[in-house]
Amino acid sequence: MMREVLGMDERAKEPVYLKIIDKLAPVYQKFGIDYRQMRTILKMKMTMDSRKEAAVQGMRSKAKQNEEKNHFFSSLWVYTIISVFFLLLFVYDNWIFQYTTYFSYIFVMLFSTMLANFSNILLDVKDSELIGTKPVSQKTIGAAKATHVAIYLVSFTFAIGLAVMLATFYFNGILAGLILIMLTFLASLWSLGLTIVMYATVLKHFDGERLKNIIAYSQIGLSVFMVMGYYLISQIFEVIDPETFLVEMNLSVGHALLFPMWFVAPFGLVQEGFQTVYVVYTLFLLLGTITIAVLYHFNIDKIDSNLQKMNKGKTQPSNRSVLEKVAAKTLSFDSLERAYFHFTWQLTKNEREFKTRLYPSIASAMVFPVVMFFSSLRGDQPITAQNTLTFLYLPYFTMLAIPMIAVATQFSVNYKGRWQFELSPVHAKGPFFRAVTKVMLIKILLPMYSVISGLIIILTGITYIIQLVNGFLLMSVILYFEMKRSSQELPFSRKYAASEANQGCMSSLIFFVPVFIISFIMILVQAFVPYAVWGVLIGLIALNIWWMKKGFNN
Repeated sequence: MMREVLGMDERAKEPVYLKIIDKLAPVYQKFGIDYRQMRTILKMKMTMDSRKEAAVQGMRSKAKQNEEKNHFFSSLWVYTIISVFFLLLFVYDNWIFQYTTYFSYIFVMLFSTMLANFSNILLDVKDSELIGTKPVSQKTIGAAKATHVAIYLVSFTFAIGLAVMLATFYFNGILAGLILIMLTFLASLWSLGLTIVMYATVLKHFDGERLKNIIAYSQIGLSVFMVMGYYLISQIFEVIDPETFLVEMNLSVGHALLFPMWFVAPFGLVQEGFQTVYVVYTLFLLLGTITIAVLYHFNIDKIDSNLQKMNKGKTQPSNRSVLEKVAAKTLSFDSLERAYFHFTWQLTKNEREFKTRLYPSIASAMVFPVVMFFSSLRGDQPITAQNTLTFLYLPYFTMLAIPMIAVATQFSVNYKGRWQFELSPVHAKGPFFRAVTKVMLIKILLPMYSVISGLIIILTGITYIIQLVNGFLLMSVILYFEMKRSSQELPFSRKYAASEANQGCMSSLIFFVPVFIISFIMILVQAFVPYAVWGVLIGLIALNIWWMKKGFNN
C-alpha cells in the first residue's frame, strides 16, 4: 500500500529504455531541451505503439488482448538468430576484415531500415500541430521524435550485432568487446543523425510538392549509395591463401570516403599498433561525430517548424498516364475492378508515406543485382564469358521487393477510409485485392524487372528472352501468393506504427529461402531439359490468367 502511495510500483514498472534515458537527462538539458516534457511525450508515443488498433469492426477483443504488446521488440530475436551466421568472420584472424564486414552490414541494415520504415515518423507534422500549440518548444518536440526513433534503431542494431559482440569478447578480448559495443551504439546514432541533418537541409531550402519529391529522391539516392559502398568495401580485401584464411587489405586515399572504415580504425590500433592510416581514420570518426552532433543541435528545432511546408504548395492535378489506362483496360475484367485499379494507382502515386516506405527498398533491390554482376568479373575476363546461369538469375533479385510491397500496401495515411470498404458487399473485396496486386505488378515490379532484363539483353542478345519472360511470369505468381498470404486485412486499412517497422524485413527473411529454391530449380530445368522453357511458359501463362480472373475470390 505504501509503495503505491509513494509511486514506487509505477517506477518499478517503467520500461528499461526509459530508465536508461533518465540517466541521460543532463545531456538533453545541455542541448536546451525540457527533459520532463520530452519524457512525457516519448512515453505517450511508446504506449500508443503498443496499442494496435483493430482494422475491422468485431476484432476489438483480440486487439485489446495484445494492446500492451510492442511487436517490434518481440520480433528482435529473429535478427539475433540471423546474426549467428556472422560468427564465420572469426575464422579470419584479421580484426580489420572482421569489423569492416560487420560495420558495412550494420550500416546497410540501419540506413535501409531508417529510410524505409522511420522516415515517415521523422517527417510527421502531427506533433507540431497538436503539441506545438502548447507551451512546448520545437526543440523538445524534435528531441522526443528523434529519441522515439532512436529507441527502435538502437534495439534493432544490438539485435543484429549481438552474436558478433559476444564472440568478440571471447575471441578478441574484453577491450575489443567494449570498443565494439560503444561503436555499434554510435553507428545507430550516426544513421539517425545523418538522416535528420539531410532532411533538415532539404526542408530549409524547398517547400510543398517539390520538397516531397526531393526527399523521396534523396532517400533513393542514399539507398543506392549504401549498396555501392558495400561493393567498394568488398574490393578492399583479397583472400591470399584460402587454406590459412590469409586476407590482404589494399587501402587507398579514396577509401577515406567510406565512413564504415572509420569505425574499424580503433580495432586496427589495438591489434596492429600505431599506424598513420588508422590514426587518420580514427580522427575522421571523432570529427564526424562532433560535426553530426553540432548540426543536430542547430537543426533539431528547425526541422519540425519547416515540416509545415510539407502541407504547402500547389497540388498538381492527378492525370492518368498512358500506362495506367492501358493496364486497367487490359488486366481488369469488370468495371468494379477497373475502378479499384485506378484508385490504387492514384493513391500510390500521391501518398508520400507509401513512397518513403517502399521506394528506397526498390532502389536497393535494383542496384544489388547490377553490383553483384560486376563484382563477379575478374581481370580481363569478357562479359560474354560469364556463366549463362549468372545472367538468368540476376532479374530474380527484384523479387526481394515483393515482401516489402505486400507490407507497404497494408498501410495508408488515409486508413480511416477503410470503413467504406467494410460496408461494401463481400464479393467486392476480391476485385479490390486483385486490383491492388495488379497495380503493384505493373507499376512497381515490371519497371524493375525490365531494367535488369534490358541490361542482360543488351549484353547477350535475345538468346534468353523466353527465359526472362518466364521469370517475370513466375514473379507475378509469387506476388499473388505473397499478397494472399499477408492479406489478413483490407489493403490500405492500417495506420502505420513504429512498433511494426520491421515487418518488411521479417517478411523478406521468411520469403527468401523458398523463392530462392523455386527460382533456382526453374532456371536449371530451363537450362538443361530440352523444350522445358516452352512448357514452363505455357504453365505460367495459365497460372497468371487464373489468378488475374479468380484470385482472392475466397
